Amino acid sequence: MDWLDELIKENKEMFATDEPLDGHYGRFEERLRREKKRHQIRLAFRILSVAAMGLVLVASSIFIYERLVGGKPAVMYLRDVNPEMSRVEYYFTTQIEQTTAGIDSLAAFSDEATRSLMNREMAEMDSVHTALTRQLGQYPGDERIINAMIGYYRTKLEIMNSFLLTLEQIRQEQQFNNNNYETIQL
Repeated sequence: MDWLDELIKENKEMFATDEPLDGHYGRFEERLRREKKRHQIRLAFRILSVAAMGLVLVASSIFIYERLVGGKPAVMYLRDVNPEMSRVEYYFTTQIEQTTAGIDSLAAFSDEATRSLMNREMAEMDSVHTALTRQLGQYPGDERIINAMIGYYRTKLEIMNSFLLTLEQIRQEQQFNNNNYETIQL
């Protein structure tokens, strides 16, 4: 490597002649920001797609099961099963409420399409929860339904945390862009 260093030192003028055009670095940074944003959106859509497929699968299996068994069951929640399940349900509902508050506080940083997507996902998840409460009412204490409800709460919380993380990244990126713009203006 010493011979390469010597070559560069001896021909320093030859290597330092071409400078990028004005605005090159700004255009390059803008492309990087756009690509990062596209990557975040693609990642969010992938996560949402997987979650939506899971929800559709759970909802369709519940729908088919209801059609085979028939009847309109009474609604029952985990808190109605036993005190331990009451604590589990309280934990998840509290976490979901806190995450909802965080999403609501950052909603201004998202566009209308993202908010619409989040609202649709939450509505689909709520319909799954309604179906599960009916199933639990029809078959109180059924471990499969109880586990499905716990899985529902976990999935909803994970999706909501994903939304929250995405919105937080968008907020940080916007603040970074604003700070850079202000620095450039000074």
